[in-house]
Amino acid sequence: TNILEKIIQEDKPVIFVSGHFANFELMSMELCKKGINLATIYRPLNNFFLNPFMEFVRRKYVCKNQIKKGRFGTREAIEYIKKNYSVALMIDQRVSEGIESNFFNKKAFTTTIPAQLHLKYGLEIVPVYIERKNKHYFTVYFYEPLSFDNNKDQIYITNKLNNVLENLILKNPSQWIWTHDRWK
Repeated sequence: TNILEKIIQEDKPVIFVSGHFANFELMSMELCKKGINLATIYRPLNNFFLNPFMEFVRRKYVCKNQIKKGRFGTREAIEYIKKNYSVALMIDQRVSEGIESNFFNKKAFTTTIPAQLHLKYGLEIVPVYIERKNKHYFTVYFYEPLSFDNNKDQIYITNKLNNVLENLILKNPSQWIWTHDRWK
């Protein structure tokens, strides 16, 4: 896409945000295949027997730079940004370190990492949507970076990102893979 080409040409780190759409691992995989220096924030699987295997698969086939979500993960993401890496993450995860933000007209704990990184480092936030076209084919959409006035804060930006996520889900709700209680 032209948006992705521009990001590659400018060679500046950005924050790629998405939700669990279709085959959500494709976002990081495609960005790495395009040559973008990338680190991906992930949530470990609850199954601690299967999680090491999943981490191995993600490092080998999706993105070699995997960052475990949480406070230490945020510090690790900052270290990658300082080395000119972009960061990718799913913003539809329920988190305990976030803020209560509106998500489909209900309060839901939401990560503030994209807002923090945008405010501290001036990084653009690029929404990504993945759509399954048929059994084996997907399309990955990269949207224009979101822009915020300088006077916007973490809460405003996080609410805006939830609004963007809602609109992506409403495009085709069957593409959103979510089985957890987002609002607990």
